[in-house]
Amino acid sequence: SSVTVIIENGRLMLGTWQRIFFCEYDGPRNRKVWWKILTDERL
Repeated sequence: SSVTVIIENGRLMLGTWQRIFFCEYDGPRNRKVWWKILTDERL
């Protein structure tokens, strides 16, 4: 699955009840986590 969040001034801009969790339900194994950061160059 995937999630899109805004980062402003180095902080995640989450709503009051929003959190990001990574849960392990099928036993330990190696995982890969991919991050993609998109910037707005119109500053």
